[in-house]
Amino acid sequence: MSYDYDREGIFEAFITNLGKYNEGALIGEWVKFPATSEEIQKAFEKIGIGTNDEFGNVYEEWFITDYNCNLDALVKNINFGEYENLDELNYLASKIGKFDSYELEKFQAVLEVSDYTGSIKDVINLTDNLDKYDIYPDVKNCEDLGIYYVDELEPVKVPDELRYYIDYESYGRDIALDENGQFTENGYVRDNGDSFEEYYDGTIESIPEEYRVMNFMEISEKGMENMDYETFKKEFSEDIKEKLYDIGYGDVTVIISDIRKVNGHYESMSVVPEGEIMGVNFNLEEKFAKYEHSGDYDGILRSTAFFIADGFDLTPKAEMPALFNYETMKDKLSVEVISAEINKEFLTDIPHDRIEDLAAVYRFALNSGEMGKGMAASILITNRMIDMMGITHEQLKNDALSNAPKIRPAVITGMSELIKDMMGKEAYERAYGKDDADEKMFVATVPGKDSGAGILAYQDFMDKAAERVGGDFFILPSSIHEILLVKDTGDRMADELRNMVKHINKTELRPEEILSDNVYHYDSKEHIFELAEKFEARQKEKMKGIEMKADSRDSVIKDMKSKQKEVSQTPIKNIPEKAAKSKGGEAL
Repeated sequence: MSYDYDREGIFEAFITNLGKYNEGALIGEWVKFPATSEEIQKAFEKIGIGTNDEFGNVYEEWFITDYNCNLDALVKNINFGEYENLDELNYLASKIGKFDSYELEKFQAVLEVSDYTGSIKDVINLTDNLDKYDIYPDVKNCEDLGIYYVDELEPVKVPDELRYYIDYESYGRDIALDENGQFTENGYVRDNGDSFEEYYDGTIESIPEEYRVMNFMEISEKGMENMDYETFKKEFSEDIKEKLYDIGYGDVTVIISDIRKVNGHYESMSVVPEGEIMGVNFNLEEKFAKYEHSGDYDGILRSTAFFIADGFDLTPKAEMPALFNYETMKDKLSVEVISAEINKEFLTDIPHDRIEDLAAVYRFALNSGEMGKGMAASILITNRMIDMMGITHEQLKNDALSNAPKIRPAVITGMSELIKDMMGKEAYERAYGKDDADEKMFVATVPGKDSGAGILAYQDFMDKAAERVGGDFFILPSSIHEILLVKDTGDRMADELRNMVKHINKTELRPEEILSDNVYHYDSKEHIFELAEKFEARQKEKMKGIEMKADSRDSVIKDMKSKQKEVSQTPIKNIPEKAAKSKGGEAL
């Protein structure tokens, strides 16, 4: 496949004057990327960035309200945000614009399968790592892959007369599974195992000068100061107030505190609007780390202000008395499952219930009425809170386990169904066929996925999952947000699955998302949830008992046979003789 595309405009963004937008006017300009600094400056002038409003204040804030792109893979696989760095966007578009037709085809295919699509930075680095992937454009399904391997690669010389007997589709399916390859609209793609190199580190300095388009903007002195953490904290606290005021959110209160959270702790900045009791908090240490890495103080301040503003708009309004009225709040009760080992200290002040090496904790999900929004706005329930509410731990547990499945029901989806949704039905059926009835792996979570592992605590979840899976199953703690259910077919070992979980936790998850390195098992006949290692030990004891019973039975049978042999060897003539003597008579 060849592509005709506009190298002068890989994608375009509608850049909007934020101040005007907050005043009720959508004033913006479409800008094609790659762009020049002059073109960006001209667009800013057209939309009024740098001009004064009626009060003499300068319009200096902007955001992106829409994108257009003529490359489908970019639209499908990259989440372009409202506050993207224009230098980064330009750098990405410029790199794509240098691709020839084959490189562009490969890039589009790789975008569909790569893990490096989480940010513009990742995608920029992906453009320099295409050699990490192999692509076969003419291979569209499992049968094509099987034929290609036999006819083109010839791993084994197959006589012509035997080729008609080869199940190319099954052979290709096995190859794809073994290589972890995927079929895309642009052909078959596999990771060849080469290391992924990070050439772009996310700083402005690592973008070549020729691709920077924001040089005309003034750089604040703070961005050049190289502040230490304490200075950054002080300056950021004051500047965030000013920035929020500038974009229309009035006076706010800023509170800095040490926050203990799931899997760790951090220094938090909480921003509360005037007259409210709830606000938005974020990890201040992470903001400082970004500042140290990039030096872009203004950019970090700006993006944080918009993050807070969005949080203000989404945070439910609540009055303090209502928050501590249990009867009012109990219909918002939900459950979160976390690691008991990692959070040992954290749990000392939290009512919780152990589930093997995990712990169920309880929250008020303030936006629980809006299904699928997760628990972004929620309150973790502490021992102090239940004392103030006058309830017991047991009552909290029972009410939460009753309410949570109503507001955050468990959702179990077959892995093939998920893949089908990602690939599209037709592409999936070409690759894997239509029959996916024999599903062996499932994803379980809640609508919105936020803290979805809490379903492990639901009273009837295990039995419902057993019905869906079709019997016993292993549970892999994918993260605090979801779990994997793997059907126990008798050929899986706990150690194998545990190594898989450890690898994912180490390479794919942020520390705060890790649930456990362990694997669990559910025995659907005996209704037992336990660590997989306990299950295997229990199975060994069962087998040992069966073997002992078998040995005992064999021993009894052996004794019986021995007695039978003794009897059979006794002379017949002795029998009446013994009988007569016992009666005092004589034998005939």
